Amino acid sequence: MTKKPFKSIFSVDGLSNLVRRCGGERRFFWLVLAIVAVARLLLAGRFGLSTDESHYVMYARHLAWGYFDHPPMVAFLGALTSVLGDHAFFYRLGPILCSLLALAVLRSLARTLYADERMAPLTLILFLLLPVHFLLGIALLPDATLNLFWCAGLWTAWQAFETRRWTWWLLTGALFGGMLLSKYHGALFPIVLFAYAISGRETRSWLWSPKPYAAGLVGLLFFSPNILWNARNGWISYLYQLGHGGGRGVFEIENLLEAIGGQLAAGSPVLFVMLAIATVAVVSKLPRAEKANRFALCASLPVFAFFILIGLFGKMLPHWPAVGWFGGALLLAAALIRAETLDSANTMRWRRWARGGVVTALVLNGLMIAVITLPILPPLYRGARAVSLKLHERIPAIRPMPEYQSKFDITNDLYGWDEAARQVEALRAAMPNPDRTFVFCHRFYLTSLIGARMPPDTVLTSLGHRQNQYRLWFDPATHQGWDALFVDYHARWHQGPERYRDRFDRLAADPPSRLEIQRRGETVHVFDVYRYYGYKGEIESR
Repeated sequence: MTKKPFKSIFSVDGLSNLVRRCGGERRFFWLVLAIVAVARLLLAGRFGLSTDESHYVMYARHLAWGYFDHPPMVAFLGALTSVLGDHAFFYRLGPILCSLLALAVLRSLARTLYADERMAPLTLILFLLLPVHFLLGIALLPDATLNLFWCAGLWTAWQAFETRRWTWWLLTGALFGGMLLSKYHGALFPIVLFAYAISGRETRSWLWSPKPYAAGLVGLLFFSPNILWNARNGWISYLYQLGHGGGRGVFEIENLLEAIGGQLAAGSPVLFVMLAIATVAVVSKLPRAEKANRFALCASLPVFAFFILIGLFGKMLPHWPAVGWFGGALLLAAALIRAETLDSANTMRWRRWARGGVVTALVLNGLMIAVITLPILPPLYRGARAVSLKLHERIPAIRPMPEYQSKFDITNDLYGWDEAARQVEALRAAMPNPDRTFVFCHRFYLTSLIGARMPPDTVLTSLGHRQNQYRLWFDPATHQGWDALFVDYHARWHQGPERYRDRFDRLAADPPSRLEIQRRGETVHVFDVYRYYGYKGEIESR
């Protein structure tokens, strides 16, 4: 029976035929890379900077070797591309370029590990289907450079293991330093290499070789500017990350379920389950598994296992283990190719799973794009509410959904901040001494969302009691006697004028300026801006 076209293109053979029609694996790769590049460039300027991206824009305006919660590479990347323009598109240009380079390295890694021409295109397609890497391939986040250095480090590490040359080990060490300067998650890379070294008899001799340890020292040398910065700032970044990742130290089943659920969404549910099956298959064959599969396993399993363990005792964000998918995509691609050699029943079972995984991932990615760029959430919510009302009529125990409110649309956090910043800047310009007037908010999130859209020389801070990056940038004594604008956000972190009255000589008697930001005819952000005069040089609030 002739295969149906729709089903055949989702098989390994179908992909191989498509590659041949494109003129071979090399042309296929460049065609896919060009399509991905154009799609991401078109999306980059379609929506505003997120909360985290806004915070990293502020990093890029205050370059240093370290920050309260992250190492400096995201700031360097943002500063590099922002010379082209102060717009979301240009801030996202760096992450897009990093993601494209990482894809090129992933292709080389697949070709180097496996002597199978089908591996590179299949790994590439699987990796591109992952929702988490769709987002990380555009957003200005520390993961942008971490992903590039991590993937490149895997490639050079494999070369180092295979060739035994010092050059490859030293280059791996330099890339390890780049990982650490990107995100502290890079500390997991030595665990990956250690796991591979002990995974087989022929690789265990590396435990007594000086070369891997010399590579580690090179990485620490590259990372040393951040260590020195932390030493001068009370080890603030390391202490924060240790407390942030450790949670409360108490096992909570809800956190574990949330961590696993986050990975099911980040990697597409079907693909993540398939990866788990492929992982178990390789683990069951250790230490006799093929070297390439062992390397891919060790590049994946320790990362996911570590963060799932974090999820046992605290909150784990879905994108934290994202680098594990470089090895995971290789492992899954190898499993799909191996499935073609099984009996017909098992081969068809894997093909059905593959089709389901591809379709599910495409739907998830399509929904993300639609939700971010199109006004679909309000009508979807209202439709769901109408269904809930009908169900409530028939089954009173089912509670109907509340009426739609703009706060239910999480994409509103990406819009309106340019207008909010413009109005706050107009209020600052109308102050008696605008050059000696700073802007502050209760939490640093809001300070960054507004500050990233204001003139770069604007003095901004957060006067809330929690330690954050603005404590390092803002010296209370230097700004003693200054006036200030307090931006009070109604939707979150609402405080009112009394919270900070005793930090200043006086609060303006006239009512605050009410700012209402509209999107599609609905009010999505409401602020009250209070005027204070004569800052006393104190940062702690009651």
